[in-house]
Amino acid sequence: MPLYKFSFPSSSETSNESRYSFFVDRDNLLEKLAEKYMPSKRTHNYLIYYWMHFRDIRLEVKSVLEIGVQTDRSIRMWEEFFPNAIIYGIDIDPECKQFEGGRRKIMIGDQSDYNFLHDVTQQSSETFDIVIDDGSHQIEHQLKTVDFLLPKISTHGIYVIEDTGGCVGDYELRTVNSLKTIIDNIMYWPDGFDPGNWAHLSNFPDETSWAAKNVIGIAFYRWIVFIMRGRNPQDNPFLTPMSSQDYIMGQSKK
Repeated sequence: MPLYKFSFPSSSETSNESRYSFFVDRDNLLEKLAEKYMPSKRTHNYLIYYWMHFRDIRLEVKSVLEIGVQTDRSIRMWEEFFPNAIIYGIDIDPECKQFEGGRRKIMIGDQSDYNFLHDVTQQSSETFDIVIDDGSHQIEHQLKTVDFLLPKISTHGIYVIEDTGGCVGDYELRTVNSLKTIIDNIMYWPDGFDPGNWAHLSNFPDETSWAAKNVIGIAFYRWIVFIMRGRNPQDNPFLTPMSSQDYIMGQSKK
């Protein structure tokens, strides 16, 4: 069956009443810190989305990894925004080591090198709560890095990939195209399970993919993507615990 085609208005019919949206928050601390440190994230308009996802957890976050340092502007902003966190930065340029200090730690290496990434995870005293990929902007690097690091961040951690619009590489392997496949995992429903028994679907079969069990959400904004880790379906406290036999009974009769 072909995909449904939406009949949205043409671009000429859209309204331009305001350049602002409901995302704008006059109390956005990140915007204020960005005026102080001037990271490139500010000019890409990413901070409204970072604020939406990070504002309620900023005091609980213990460990942040930013891939791609270049200057100290971004890592200093994160250091002030997350007052209880160690901020780790990795970059391929040895000159970036000079930006280490305070709660900032810099490691030099290539984000596409699995051995280096493994060493990075071992050097952190805490499992990373947040990973931000603002590194090479090469498609293969972005995909290899998220493939390796996403399973290694904290259970309810957040993984962010910046600059997905102008990334370099094979168009067919565009980072966003690959990330879209995670949506099917988030929306996973076991074959043959009766929708009327949804409240009893408190665990998934053993053969269910890792992503279906461990990714609870993904948010696409212009050129930036947020991936939220969690436990599917266990994070829903309203489900009734179910044994293997209950699972079989919950399946639709064929």
